[in-house]
Amino acid sequence: MVQKKYGFFTRMLLICTSLLVSFSVIASVIVGFLSSQYEKSQFLKSYDLALVNLSEAFSSHIDSFSILVGRILVNNKCDENLCMLMNASSYDQISADTRNEVITLLSSICSNDRYLRGVLLYSPQNSMVYYYSDSQYYLRCASMDIDLPDLVPFAGTKLDNKTISDVIAACTRSEGSYDSYYGLAATLYRNAAVPLGYMIPIYSTAEFMNILNDYELDEQNSFRISDDNNRIYFQSNPMSDITGNTVYTNTVANTDNGFQVSYEVMRMHLPKGRLTIMIVMLALFVTAFSFILYYVTYYLSNKNIGGILNGMKKFSLSDLSYRINRPQKGNEFTQIIDGFNKMCDELQKNVERSYVYELQQKKSELYALQTSINPHFLYNTLDMIRSQIQSADTGTASHMLLLLAKIYRTQTNTDMFITLDEEAELCENFIILYQSRFQNFDYEFDVDSNAGWYAIPKNTLQPMIENYFVHGIKSGAQDNLLLLSVFLEDMDEIRYVHITLCNNGNPISEKRISEISRSLDLGVFETGKSGSFAMANVYTRLRIAFGEKCRLTVKSGEDDISFQIDLIFPAMSADELQNNFLSHPAASTGTSDNTAV
Repeated sequence: MVQKKYGFFTRMLLICTSLLVSFSVIASVIVGFLSSQYEKSQFLKSYDLALVNLSEAFSSHIDSFSILVGRILVNNKCDENLCMLMNASSYDQISADTRNEVITLLSSICSNDRYLRGVLLYSPQNSMVYYYSDSQYYLRCASMDIDLPDLVPFAGTKLDNKTISDVIAACTRSEGSYDSYYGLAATLYRNAAVPLGYMIPIYSTAEFMNILNDYELDEQNSFRISDDNNRIYFQSNPMSDITGNTVYTNTVANTDNGFQVSYEVMRMHLPKGRLTIMIVMLALFVTAFSFILYYVTYYLSNKNIGGILNGMKKFSLSDLSYRINRPQKGNEFTQIIDGFNKMCDELQKNVERSYVYELQQKKSELYALQTSINPHFLYNTLDMIRSQIQSADTGTASHMLLLLAKIYRTQTNTDMFITLDEEAELCENFIILYQSRFQNFDYEFDVDSNAGWYAIPKNTLQPMIENYFVHGIKSGAQDNLLLLSVFLEDMDEIRYVHITLCNNGNPISEKRISEISRSLDLGVFETGKSGSFAMANVYTRLRIAFGEKCRLTVKSGEDDISFQIDLIFPAMSADELQNNFLSHPAASTGTSDNTAV
């Protein structure tokens, strides 16, 4: 077993691929970690902004509370109607005018703040609580003992939403929940030495909910405003239980007003790291793609190098017709292969010019002269002319002599190339002479008017037409038909002439078609006595004139057609073809190669 050797460039390619993969893996780990942190910070940015806004909103109510309390003072004393209300031992002792004045005062206070939804008036001495709501224009009263140990006279006190809920439920005699309120307590006094009780404005937590609604936050996560004693003034999601699931919390403490605002985010609500996953997937893709690219590059380069070395070996063994197959897509190897094939072409042309071309030209002219006018055809034609003269049909004899003279005049003409119209006229003259012998056939010519002025080597079609009268025509049939069509077609931005010659004569076998095709590949000088010399001669002359851009194919026809020949070659005028032939005088050997069209 031969051990595979890896060249220098293969090893360097493998090293570069490995370095690229290593860099991709390391970069993906670093970028993935940074992107995860970035996604987390971007996700929590809205929560942090909401946290700050909640702290500022709650603090603003506390800071502005003294201004609110100042509205019930007259000459630095409590409003007289409030004093009378707080001193009354029962609600019935309060006159209607006093109640109306108190309601008017409380209504004016609530109207200046849309989040101020009511006021509680509490008298510890009489154990009386009065409740005013901005939605109901009257006072509710409850006689009860309320445990409010934190109410310190002449000191502002914050009341959590549970305490406010219990007091409002007692006043309204309802078992409903009022957790969406919190309160701030202020001392009511007639003078500095005589406290009367407390006024507790009730604020709605809807303000905080509106702040949270301005951000795209998950409702299951919780925001909370509380103090150091864990009294809650606001909680966005009272029903949430995220104990044990909290992955991140943040707290903003307001030491001046004695409260703190915090939020808790559940682990399941944090971003899933989509960007990180994409980066990891990209790294895996780069890794896989790098190795695939390395393998494909290694395989293709070895394949191309092996093909070039094999081509050089075959060419060195005197196979001058061998050419390396050119890759469809251009690359550096394509340039090398093109250079190698071009070198082989030039070398083969030099060899042909030196040893083959002159001999082939002489043989081609000799064979063309011999096959152009078959001696039997000449003898038969002269014999028919003699018969016409003996029968006194001098007109027919004269016409046949004229046609024969035209044929020989064309043969002796020194022009190597004639137009398709001239070639068709020559063929028609040839066929008319044959009609004098074979009167059981007809012919049709269909020559495109745009193709008639293009050129072709002289006597290209005549050998193939003569083959028809020798091998194809049915002697016992009366409907023999010979068809010739000439038209133009464009292929690969090049205009070609397409000639089709077909007949309904004797059928041809697939074996015979294979023999003819093989003789075309061998060329006129290798055909020998295979019986396909006429078409090999035609194809060789076309190759000499047009190079590798011509094609001759034979096949059994369809429908009523027994045999069909197709000739395809570039559309060129006589002058263009003459100049092209003179500028590239090297003759084709007729040997097939890998670059044939």
